Amino acid sequence: MGSNSCDCSIDHTGATTSVLLGVPSPRQVGSDDDARDGLPALPHAVISSGIYRDAEDLPAARAFTDRPQLETNIQLLDLGDGAWCVNHALRQQQIYGGRILRDAYEGLLSGRLPNDAELTHSLLSYGFVAPPGRPPEEFHRSLMATEDEKAEVQPSFTLLRILLTDVCNLSCSYCKVIPNVLAPQAEPTSDDRLAEVIEFFFAHSEPGRPKIIHVTGGEPTLFFEQVRHIVDLKHRLERPGENCWIVLGTNATLIRAPHAAFLAQNDVKCIVSMDGPEEIHDKLRRNHGGRGSWRMVDAGVRRLKEAGAEVSLSMVLGQHNLDHAEDVIGWFLDEYQPTGLGVNFMKPPTPDQADYDQLIGADAYADRMYGIHKAFRDRGLFLELVYRKLAPFVEQRYRFHDCGAAGGTNLNVDAKGNVGPCKSFLVMDRLAMRTLDIDEYRSAVVSEWRKRSPIYYSHCDGCSARAMCGNGCAYDAMIHSGDEMAIDVRSCQYTRRFNRLFIEDLFQQIRPSGHIAARWWHIPDRSERQRLMGAVSARPRTLSYSIGHQTLD
Repeated sequence: MGSNSCDCSIDHTGATTSVLLGVPSPRQVGSDDDARDGLPALPHAVISSGIYRDAEDLPAARAFTDRPQLETNIQLLDLGDGAWCVNHALRQQQIYGGRILRDAYEGLLSGRLPNDAELTHSLLSYGFVAPPGRPPEEFHRSLMATEDEKAEVQPSFTLLRILLTDVCNLSCSYCKVIPNVLAPQAEPTSDDRLAEVIEFFFAHSEPGRPKIIHVTGGEPTLFFEQVRHIVDLKHRLERPGENCWIVLGTNATLIRAPHAAFLAQNDVKCIVSMDGPEEIHDKLRRNHGGRGSWRMVDAGVRRLKEAGAEVSLSMVLGQHNLDHAEDVIGWFLDEYQPTGLGVNFMKPPTPDQADYDQLIGADAYADRMYGIHKAFRDRGLFLELVYRKLAPFVEQRYRFHDCGAAGGTNLNVDAKGNVGPCKSFLVMDRLAMRTLDIDEYRSAVVSEWRKRSPIYYSHCDGCSARAMCGNGCAYDAMIHSGDEMAIDVRSCQYTRRFNRLFIEDLFQQIRPSGHIAARWWHIPDRSERQRLMGAVSARPRTLSYSIGHQTLD
């Protein structure tokens, strides 16, 4: 589906080469459309939601003293053909069954206990039902109380993302970094600032906790000496027992043999952006002269592999490759044997491109992604976004945040030396700080963004996916509503679809053959739940690990 040869005019053999660079123009804000702090008029309907201040603000449900009752956040889901699922959306607990389960649920709503004593006992012991006199919202309130306490905790970083440069040698049409840069500069982050930020990162993190220094841009290999400097700083500043590794995010077009050798020798893991074979990749990932970049990317990946560097691939799923996604991923695995694969949901490149024509629907994305996961899970393929949603479902834990920026674990620094919790806001000069002050970081971000969790949003009441959501991305929420504290509409939609797919897949793992008997019911055990994951696992110090979304808090 592509060759390793290249007929372009650029010399691929030397350690350096001349490239056509594009320093982005400053983003322009129209004076007539500044009602949203420089953002354009809203293109979509906004989901409004009340946000509970804290655990005490959660409304109390009526607690019956004479009988058990369903906890809050419980749904009855019709699976068809006489099968039902009672789903606890906060405990990530499911019970499957025939008509007996539906009747038990409806009976409890009406104040009647199930006729089956064993089913009644299981509903109580697994937390579907609150005993007499116990508040049905008690578990919900306990999760909120846990999160409320974290506002007083010092942030503990697990990710330092270094946006080393505002410059890139490619001009990908869906890029959401370069086009948003305010006051771009040609120079990379300075040596002194890198040292200060890396030292700050280590000072406010736990030595034994897995953490990543992610070097990206722009295209960081334009300034490879700075990459070398970062590697040296990491070695000099890390503490005994430091569980930290470096990941380089690159388009690989400038990787030559000496670069590949250095990265391999220093165990720098490389994530390379590639959207498919040449005919797909080159549709949207071109250089500033309008020429496709695939051949140079392919050559760079092969140099990295030949040198022994660990390589993962990152593709953006959009209209240009959606219909070929399974074939592309199979080809990736056979052609490059990557450690992991990021298949990213394409986001609007800039705030005024919420209707960008390459975007895909949330349901189509979830269906395609989970189909890919099922096809390749027994081969251990790590699909970061699927894993991010599936792991809490399988492990039955509440996911407080979808992004480490909301959890107080992400630190970003840009080419100008400004720091902040979120790369997308930072390049737009929003939530940007110059001073390395942990109290300022906490007060500016953690105290507010920690409330970007579905347990605080009244809109999320009754949602079956509440525990695996995390409320997506603050940048996307801002684009679609003008408020970073709003619901991330597209993440909400695809997460709900993922949740339905997970519940249906789990049912297929445990259902009896043939017709579902009216009195059959079953609660999946841990081994049955694990079947959904297959051979996939998150492995620290490899690229089978989430960058910026590993929020086990």
